[in-house]
Order: sequence, then C-alpha cells, then structure tokens
Amino acid sequence: MDAGTLPGLLKKRFEAIEGEAPSSGEQQSWKNSLRALAEVLRDERLCRSEIFVELWMPMGGRRCDAVLTGREPEGAPAAVVVELKQWTSVGKSPWREEVVVMNDSRRHPSAQVKGYVDYLRYYHSAFVQDGVHITGCVWLHAMEDVRAIALLRDPDAFGDLAREYPLFMKREQGRFAQWLQEQLGHGEGTRAAHLIATGRPRPSEKLLDMVVQTIHGEFEWRLLDVQRQAYLRIITAVEEGRAHGTRTVVLIKGGPGTGKSVLALQLLAHGARKSWRVIHATGSQAFQTNLQGKTLAFAANLHKQLQGARFKKELPVDELFCTFSEVAKAGARQGQVLDLTVADEAHRLWEFRRLKFPNGTIRHLSDTPMIEEVISASHVTAFFLDDNQAVRAGEIGHSDVVREAVKRMGVRLVELELDIQFRCGGSDGYVQWVDMLLGFSPQADLSWKTRGEYEVTVETDMARMDRRLRTLQHQNYRCRIVAGYCWSWSPVGTGATWLVHDVKDKRFGDWSAPWIEKTGQGRKPLDHQYYRWANEDAYYEQVGSIYSVQGFEFDHVGVIWGEDLVWRTDRWVADLSKNKDKTFKRDVRTSEAEALAKLRNVYRVLLTRGTRGTHVFILDAETRAHVESLLRVGLARQLA
Repeated sequence: MDAGTLPGLLKKRFEAIEGEAPSSGEQQSWKNSLRALAEVLRDERLCRSEIFVELWMPMGGRRCDAVLTGREPEGAPAAVVVELKQWTSVGKSPWREEVVVMNDSRRHPSAQVKGYVDYLRYYHSAFVQDGVHITGCVWLHAMEDVRAIALLRDPDAFGDLAREYPLFMKREQGRFAQWLQEQLGHGEGTRAAHLIATGRPRPSEKLLDMVVQTIHGEFEWRLLDVQRQAYLRIITAVEEGRAHGTRTVVLIKGGPGTGKSVLALQLLAHGARKSWRVIHATGSQAFQTNLQGKTLAFAANLHKQLQGARFKKELPVDELFCTFSEVAKAGARQGQVLDLTVADEAHRLWEFRRLKFPNGTIRHLSDTPMIEEVISASHVTAFFLDDNQAVRAGEIGHSDVVREAVKRMGVRLVELELDIQFRCGGSDGYVQWVDMLLGFSPQADLSWKTRGEYEVTVETDMARMDRRLRTLQHQNYRCRIVAGYCWSWSPVGTGATWLVHDVKDKRFGDWSAPWIEKTGQGRKPLDHQYYRWANEDAYYEQVGSIYSVQGFEFDHVGVIWGEDLVWRTDRWVADLSKNKDKTFKRDVRTSEAEALAKLRNVYRVLLTRGTRGTHVFILDAETRAHVESLLRVGLARQLA
C-alpha cells in the first residue's frame, strides 16, 4: 500500500479470474480500506502474520475482505477474518441483525463476519480437518459517529454479536492491533496460510438427504449473506403477523442452485420448532412426492400438532407438504388460516385453480387468481422462484405476477434476490455461462472452466458417456441421465417386469434406455417413481425427464439434448415436431414464442442439476458445434 501497487495488482487478478473489471466502488474501497488496514499491520507484534486479500469462500462466489494468519496462545495455527467498512454512520433497521446505511438496510457487519466464519468452519478443509482456529472482527476505519457506534454495539438490539465478533472504530487502531495480537501474535502465520491456500471445499450436503434432520432440528444449513437476511426477515414478518394480524409477501428470487429450497426447508423447520401454523407448498409433483416420502414417519402428526387439529378433516390443507392448489383452496375458504406458507418452486403457479381432464379439457374451479388465494391463506407467504424455470405452458409464476397481485391486494412486499451458487461446484460462473448459452444473459466468460471449478464435457459417444457415469457411480457419486422430452413413452403392460427402451437413436450406437417408469396415480410416496428414481441407485438405468428432475441435484448428470431445441445460424429455434410431450405441444401450439421460451427453460434446468459435473450428448450437429465453440477457452468476452 505504501508503494501504491496493491490495488492495481488486485484489479489485474480480479480480471484474470472474473473476466471483467471490478467496479469503481470496489477499486476505491481497496485504496481506502486496505490503506487503513496497512496502518494497523505496521504494529511489530503482528510482523509474523501472513495475509490473504479478497479470499474466495469455498463455494458461492463470496470473498472475505482480508484474512490474517498466525498462532493462538496454545500454539495452534489460527486465522482472523477481517471485514473492512468505510461506513461513517448507521441507523436503526426494522429487520433483525440489520442496520440502515444510506437509506438501505444492510446486515450488521458482525453478523456478516459470523456468517463467513461459520461457513469457513464448516466448508473449508483448513478449518474442518486441519485444526486451524478461526474467528473474525470488523474494522470500521472511518466511523466516529458516537450514536452509530453505540447502536452497533447495543446488546439489546444485537445480543452478543459485537462481543463475539468485535468492531473497532477509527480512533481504536491501537485496541484493534492489541486484539489481533491476542488472537494471532503467538507465532508465525506460515502454517495456517499454507493450509488455507492449499485447502479444499467440503462438499455441501444434498437437500433430500437432510430433510428429516433439518425438520427435527438436528441439522441447520449454513445460511450466508442474503440467505440469512431473507431467513430473518421472513421470521420477523411472521412474528408481526401473529402478533398484529398483518400480512406480508416475501419474494425471494434466485437462479438454479442458489439455495431457495434449502432456505424454504430451514424456514419450515424453524416454524415447526416455534409451533407456527406452517406448511410447505410446491408446484413440482416430483419434489412434493420426495419430501412426503422422506417424512412419512412423522409429518402427519406434526402437521396436526402445528394446526391444532385432532382429525384430518379439521386441517386447512391435508398435508404438511402440499400443492399450491390446496393452499389456494384454503385461502378461498377462510383468510389467514396459516402463519406461514413456504411457497417453493413458485414459478410453477397456475393462473387459476383448475381441474384438468385426460383429454386436455380444463375447468376452472375459481374466478380468483390462484396467487391471490394463496396469499390470502397466510399471515406471511414466502414465494421462492426463478423467472426462467417455468417449463409448462400455463405456468405463470413470475416476479412481476407476484408484484401485481401484492399491489392489487394492498399487502406489504419484501423482495430479495439470492446470488450465491451452491450447486454446480459452487460455480456461479458456470450457471452464468448456461444463461448466456441459452440467451438469458448477453455475455459470460470461461473463468470457471480455466479454474477447474466445474466439469463439463460434450460427448460424441453415448455409450462412452454411460460408462463414464457408471464408473463415477461405482465410486459412490450419485449419477443420473436426463433427456429432453423427444421420445414417446411406451405403455407398460400389466405384470410386465421390464421397460421398453424408448430412448434410442441410431446416433447412440448400441446404447438405449427406458424412460423413468410410470407408477400411476394414487401410489404412496415411497412407491412412486419420482421418489424411487431420485433416491435409489438402481434407477440410474432409467432416463429422467424435466418433470422428474426439477428441484433435485446429483453429483454428475448426463444430459441428452434432443432436437426440439436447436441452434440455427444465429438463434435458437423450437422444433415441436421433435417434441413428444403431447400436453406441452397442445398448450403452446398457438405461440411459437412461448414454445421457444419454455424449451430454453427446460434445457436450462437439465444443464444445472449437477453438483460436480454435467456431461452432454447433443443430437443435432449444428447445435453441438455451437455449444463446443462456446466452451473454447479464449472466447471469454466475445460470447455475447
């Protein structure tokens, strides 16, 4: 910092990693905040420390401003996360663990640091298994406002946050250096620095594996930044609704793998512990079936207990894990019968409650929009959605639809957007690349590929892709093959013990496979094809569709890209003659634009189900060449 070179070095490093320049605000913060930190580090007691600047978190694309290393009094390697703030004043916020900065409610900096420390403790090998002790603090190097300082340290407002993760102000440089010396100044920082630099991320748990433990309070997901902010805002809104009868809609937007379902499940668990009248609703039958199957042993009794009912007929909705239609029906009968509706996969909402007959005829069961009936059912409705994940014609769940309904009903709206990536190896860059590929965003880069964050292969031999996935499965990775809906499903005869290999093509060579089996209506969750396909490794033999995979994640996913969505010269084209989903084709036949939009959504979902790798076999030659061209390193900023 004395030489004035560090901000420039950081800018170059940022561009090399991210493929774009850092914002002017971030560059200015490096100049100001790192200079202030450098003044503290002149202290001779800290001369054996080492420092990371802008340390990437194990997953999710977040960075710690600085991490200092050393040894604690007992001699073990130690590290301190330092959050740097240029704030000069703060005010009170109505939200828990937040303060107002320049008219914007933001997380209390000690809460922010606590999130980073907890996350590193759980997901970074240096702290999980190598014995590095970690804590954190905040350096508010421009803060002199006495009232703001008192607020930030107020135990009545923020509990023990400021004691556990202390804040140091402008005139407390000596005190800050003394505290750092107490944490780190008992030996060199080389060992801790090496373990951090060479460490590896601990894999994140899969949602379905942790459902029961989460609801029973035996496991808590590590919620980071906006996730934690959304969680606390929803809790606060429910408490206000229960106390005063107020209604709030919370709109949580996020792309694939940003933790929407994790957050939804954690809220359900919290509500259950607090004995709230809470339910989980979703538009995905596969997801609902799996959640029901995982909780069969206790969900029915828990649901009755939370609703204060002895008999099922007294319940506002039949199941703890239910559909949007069931919540809407309850809302139409009687308003605010629930404290909290956790509306997951809300992009799959329909315009009206309806009855759909096998011949495609639809009868509306209400003239009131379904979203209004859903909102009416609860004090708080938390909608979790992705504006680019609706895959059926008629699914209207979009953030604009939520905003319009809230305005019509005069309900308070709270809106947040999740931007941390937990799937796809934690690579937000890969998801951005998929969005660029399918035309949802104008550009992306290949930094995720050059850093080896996530594995993507374009396969030209279907049998080889299958062998690769089987090998990974034998190594205890969970693998599945999914495909665009470009092959018909053969009916299974009564008593048949085998499935017809419908997914076949001469371009597959000798390889073929059956679609996921159909178990029919009325099956119990544990016997349903959606549950068995997602949970039993023997079902790797069956190819999943968009309807069986949405909402789920696997270690490695093989994707068969059909010819219903193809690249032609300079644009995507929908070819419905290649699509075998009769209901889908019937619903979009009058709108070419809707067909194209929904098919792009379908492949976006299929391409983002893996946590470690995606392996793609593309039937159409021009489409395959286009995808391969966008995976060539060196095209970073020319992908628009």
